Amino acid sequence: MIGQSPRAVFFDMDDTLLDGVAAMETAWPQVLAPIVTKAGVEIEKLREAIRREGSHFWRDESAVGHWRLDLIGARAIVVERALASLGINGSDPREISLNYAALFRDHSQLFDDAIATLEAIRAAGLRTALLTNGPKDMQRDKIARFELAQYFDVVVIEGEFGCGKPEAEVFRHALETVRVTPDRAWHVGDNLYADIGGAQSVGVHAAWIHRERLKMPETNAPAIPDRTVAHLDEITIALGLG
Repeated sequence: MIGQSPRAVFFDMDDTLLDGVAAMETAWPQVLAPIVTKAGVEIEKLREAIRREGSHFWRDESAVGHWRLDLIGARAIVVERALASLGINGSDPREISLNYAALFRDHSQLFDDAIATLEAIRAAGLRTALLTNGPKDMQRDKIARFELAQYFDVVVIEGEFGCGKPEAEVFRHALETVRVTPDRAWHVGDNLYADIGGAQSVGVHAAWIHRERLKMPETNAPAIPDRTVAHLDEITIALGLG
């Protein structure tokens, strides 16, 4: 429960403001098409093998968090394991990972509600922070391409700051920068472990956004959100801005 109205709202970037799933679903078929044609394998079988190996690789985020700063390398490992599981030889997993990264970038877009939400929150005089995990250059490229910096009082990037969510330092730095106490801040993100657990660890109200794609685990959830929303307009409505 929140006793006072928030004075600051923090946001995750990937799959909260940026639609990575749509980019992923467009990029993978283009990358995998020549591979499956040569190997005589159905594209969905290879795609499912990559999903399976990716889920296994990232299952314990606390153990593999360092790979967030080398997503090309992490993806190459996942692809290598997926190819091996289907007996596909002759393809370079790192080249596949690099090709995917380029296509993913080309097809990345903001969610339709992202800018309107940020503008409404800024217009209301609330302080804002962007808290994003990942490599510095990759995340800065996204911020520049979509002109996001103008909407935030502080931007904290894992590869630039020195640590990432769910580390308490990330959230405390944002709170100190915007001069707001934890009980007057909300954080919005899609990752139960990094966003929800991290925000709650310092007393920030945690809103989990599932975009009608994610489902809460029936057991052993990394964290239970204070608020669950499907889209960002639910945040502005909750704040009395829409």
